[in-house]
Amino acid sequence: MSPAADSDVKLYKSANHHKNFLDCIKSRELPICDVEIGHRSATVCHLGNLMARLGRAIKWDPEKEEIVGDAEAAQWLQRPYRQPWKLG
Repeated sequence: MSPAADSDVKLYKSANHHKNFLDCIKSRELPICDVEIGHRSATVCHLGNLMARLGRAIKWDPEKEEIVGDAEAAQWLQRPYRQPWKLG
């Protein structure tokens, strides 16, 4: 593998996400892992765990954030709320 060229896109390296987060509170810049990145990263992990539990692949629509064509798997996306709590 060759070294990255000056024109290549380079990823930010953070040895301390907590410090980066606190620094960004002060600077008002986006942290290395903002909420959207964190959400997408967690989603991939949850879907992987779901596939391992079910023992099969699933199809994911990232725009709608829905499992496609698998009602059994889709029911695992959220738990029923305890009364009197509800969303929406």
